[in-house]
Amino acid sequence: MNKAIFHTIFFILIAGASCVFAAGQSNGEQRTDSTESINLIVDTEQSVVKWRGTEMRGSDSHEGILKLREGHLELDGGQLTSGYFIADMHSITVTDIPKSDPVPRRYLTEHLESEDFFYVEKYPTAGFEITQTQKLEADRVRITGNLSIRDVTRTVEFSATKASDESNFRYTASFTIDRFEYNISYQGSYWKRITSLIDNNFVDAEISISVELVALTMNN
Repeated sequence: MNKAIFHTIFFILIAGASCVFAAGQSNGEQRTDSTESINLIVDTEQSVVKWRGTEMRGSDSHEGILKLREGHLELDGGQLTSGYFIADMHSITVTDIPKSDPVPRRYLTEHLESEDFFYVEKYPTAGFEITQTQKLEADRVRITGNLSIRDVTRTVEFSATKASDESNFRYTASFTIDRFEYNISYQGSYWKRITSLIDNNFVDAEISISVELVALTMNN
């Protein structure tokens, strides 16, 4: 075979092999990108925790919000795998009593902050840490984690829904807790408890919690 022709064929084979190798690398990178871990910082300005408590078996209710102090989420392959958030208990706010009624609004807020309920002077934060996740659907995930309020940490489970755009990730979830399981009840002496029967017997045990987390990628 003519040496010039041989060199030409050899060059074509090498170039072709290089293209195939490069394409394989590119595909490998795409697979890596689709499964890479993404760290997200919870946007404390946009995120919020909403609470709702009832009285007399739901005949009356109060509700409000808590702001978050910090939070972090991690995604792997587009799925939520771990994370936590910390709520600032000093930010507890009553929203169902209008600001035009400052006295009852302040009274209820101070009562919630007191030792009778959340005791924010001693326990200024509450937190949740994810321990396990399970994909349910493309935009829904089952979350198991530890919820800490006052001096109690308990495991809770709930489903969360994800919505995302180019700039952030948004997760929403709702669940219910029994306040007595977290010592959110009158904590005084026996005789003082007798005078606070309204807190322990007329205020329902269940507290409904709704969480909306807005998270940004670390490089935003």
